[in-house]
Amino acid sequence: MNTPARTLLLAAACASTPALGQPAVETPATSGPITELPQESVPTPEGPADPLALPPEEPVVEPDAFDALKNGKVKVNVRGRYEYAEFSTLPEQSNATTVRTRIGYLTGDWLGLQGYIEFEDIRSGNYDIYNAAGLNGVAGRPVIADPEVTELNELWLGYALPAGEGGSPIALNAKAGRQVIVLDDQRFVGHVGWRQDNQTFDAGTFTTDLGLDGLQLFYGYVNQVNRIFAEERDFQSDSHLINVSYAIPGGKKSPGKLSGFAYLLDFDNGAGASSDTFGVRLAGKLPLDDSVSLLYQASWATQSEAGDNPVGYTANYALGDVALAVKNIGTLGAGYELLGSDDGVAAFQTPLGTNHKFNGFADQFLVTPAAGLQDIYFYAKAGFLPKGTNALVAYHLFQPDEGSDDYGSEIDAVLTQKLTENLTVGGKAAYFFGENGRPDVTRLTFDLTLAF
Repeated sequence: MNTPARTLLLAAACASTPALGQPAVETPATSGPITELPQESVPTPEGPADPLALPPEEPVVEPDAFDALKNGKVKVNVRGRYEYAEFSTLPEQSNATTVRTRIGYLTGDWLGLQGYIEFEDIRSGNYDIYNAAGLNGVAGRPVIADPEVTELNELWLGYALPAGEGGSPIALNAKAGRQVIVLDDQRFVGHVGWRQDNQTFDAGTFTTDLGLDGLQLFYGYVNQVNRIFAEERDFQSDSHLINVSYAIPGGKKSPGKLSGFAYLLDFDNGAGASSDTFGVRLAGKLPLDDSVSLLYQASWATQSEAGDNPVGYTANYALGDVALAVKNIGTLGAGYELLGSDDGVAAFQTPLGTNHKFNGFADQFLVTPAAGLQDIYFYAKAGFLPKGTNALVAYHLFQPDEGSDDYGSEIDAVLTQKLTENLTVGGKAAYFFGENGRPDVTRLTFDLTLAF
């Protein structure tokens, strides 16, 4: 055998024979190729990982409109109420037992878009023994403005411009459709939440801060005002709402907010309520020490007729209110409010305001008398009651702006108790002592509200 062949045979024999002094190694049947070793033990062709390399990019997940639609929130509010009203000048009392049910759905957010729909139903257990503002044909009894109705209460689509890190430096929110609008203390524009059928607006609204801390600019165009009297007395509107506010800088919390506003109201089927109002407001809280704070409000406005209002007038509005709040004790305050008159011909009106909140809970001045109104009032709120309990008492003295005959005085009391996270019970009493021909009025209300 030649030399190359002998060399090849020798190499093959050596490969198949164990090395001297070393036993042959048998591979267990469970062992596999090197690729079955733990992944971190497998060398890569590229060598060790680069500690400075960027992490792999996360896959981009496009937002899903259907997910935003189905992952929303159901809202339910059911309020049962008994209200009693007695006027000394009417032969019979009013007793209203009503149940207000609202069911709504708020969608999730999709690219800044969000929508809401809410239906409202009001039923009465005794519709023939109270005067539902004349809408139920009952006369000779005091008005309790809670008519029976089933309606679309809200339906809107909103857009919020993403702000903050990675977003726009300007905060912007827009909303179109049937919606609630609440501005400042609701004196001029509010939702009248006290009544069973609250007030909403068919409107387009726009809010922005223009990229400036503390600034808020609101504009709203109102096409229809859905008032508290079901659908029969809604205002067809061509109105503009403008409110600009600025939170005054100071410490951890702003000591106050300054607002300027213009409410230009023009109602096709309510010409007598059409007006232009321009005003300013300052309100806030000043800590005096760790447990005592001074609360304050001041407002001034002027109003004149607008649109097809048949009465020409100019009247002024003024408000001053100060209160001392002591932690765990309560709040004691006093105020003065003027809704002025133009020589007794016409007076300052707030047709879109939550007027039940002002001038006494007996509701004797929801519409300002032509002679105007001066309201001097005092109030106390308890701060020592258990958590979830609220109590208030107030006293009002009413006088006209024109003339010297007093209107009367009033005592109010409110007590509410949060029974659970979703259930609240409350009671309210108002006693108006009329003078110079005005009736004595008693109103008592008991509420039970379930909300989630």
